[in-house]
Amino acid sequence: MTKKIVLLGSGRSSSYLVDYLYKNKTKLNISLSVISDKKPKFINDRYEDLFFKYLDIRNKNEIKTFIKNSFIVISLLPPIYHYQIAEICSESGINMITASYLDEKIKSLDKSFKESNSFLFMEMGLDPGIDHMSAMKIINRLKVDSEILEFESYTGGLVKDSVERNPWGYKFTWNPMNVVLAGIDDARYIENSQIKSVLYKDIFKDYKLIKLPHKQYEGYPNRDSTKYKKLYKLDNIKTLRRGTLRNKGFCDTWDLLVSLGLTDNKKIISSNNQLTYFDFFSYNMSEESLDKVNLKLESDFNIKKNSIVYNNLEWSGFFSDKKIKLKKGFYSEFLLEILNDKWQLNSNDIDIIIMSHSFIFRRDNILKKMKSFLEVEGDDSLNTAMAKTVGMPIALLVEYIINNNYKSPGIHLPFEKNIYEYILKKMDSLGVRFEEIETNI
Repeated sequence: MTKKIVLLGSGRSSSYLVDYLYKNKTKLNISLSVISDKKPKFINDRYEDLFFKYLDIRNKNEIKTFIKNSFIVISLLPPIYHYQIAEICSESGINMITASYLDEKIKSLDKSFKESNSFLFMEMGLDPGIDHMSAMKIINRLKVDSEILEFESYTGGLVKDSVERNPWGYKFTWNPMNVVLAGIDDARYIENSQIKSVLYKDIFKDYKLIKLPHKQYEGYPNRDSTKYKKLYKLDNIKTLRRGTLRNKGFCDTWDLLVSLGLTDNKKIISSNNQLTYFDFFSYNMSEESLDKVNLKLESDFNIKKNSIVYNNLEWSGFFSDKKIKLKKGFYSEFLLEILNDKWQLNSNDIDIIIMSHSFIFRRDNILKKMKSFLEVEGDDSLNTAMAKTVGMPIALLVEYIINNNYKSPGIHLPFEKNIYEYILKKMDSLGVRFEEIETNI
């Protein structure tokens, strides 16, 4: 019998997933439906029998009716909707997959999924997702004859561009507001056997330089890394830090925007007249001229006119007289309006995914270091590296579930050896592969 697969959400990260499942629908004996608030550009005449429907995702009854009798529901909706979808699936005995982080609220549905004999896989995208699976593969291999002392992991979605054209080396390749609010939940990690807690206001100060064979990046801490000591079974780990990768100069620039309160998603700006980009940038500085703002940037933040930070700000238009259409909203919404000007992918933009794992371990009383890194380039502004690396593990999990008649009920992360080995091997055959370098320290 044909299995019904439903995708909820068709944003930036869904093109590869839809394409892979559609091309393999006969082999997998599936039908594919997409539900979204708007039809994405990548859904065209190639997908003749792909069912697409506009639906208000907030209407629980409509969603429940439509996904009835589905084998798997894949949610690429914003994280705030996952609990609602997961609750419907657990009550209806429908399997579910999403790329987002597992939180305590959703974890409470584990019993419900088990009682309805269905499962939920979370953290099945790029980061979280591929990072977990690739790390677990190395961890389990090293554990055979080594003691793992340190583990750091960083992932970044960047843009292939010259510094002259785009000094940030960054544009939006996934949910833009999530980028603006990155780090807002603070961060925790283990360093030298001590738990280090980093408040949002300090996250972009707490970055490290990450050296890869072809380039150097910045890595700032992301969320709570401490829980992965138990999940990865790294009982004796001294340092464990997971983070986000960015080009040099990004963190200092973003730290300034945070320090100026321009990423705030609680305080509201209300203006009778349209603010200029410069009005917004200087809103909390109490300075009305660029000369005075420049003096304040140098005196209070040590930012000089010839610096990378200043160049990033100038390129983004923060000093311009261009008007912001928005008259009322959170600071974060005003900031997004400005960034959308330069940070939207153009038709000729190519994005890049970089993932880096670094292990320090002891083998035969010799300290060693292993670097494992992944680089994936997008094809174009629609078929991005981000879409490929978020969609591929989900698509391959669907394939694995069907081909192996997977039936383990409850909530899962991709830590099962059979699953991550299958997905990583298949990814490698599809050209998404890690390189490893091992050296003595």
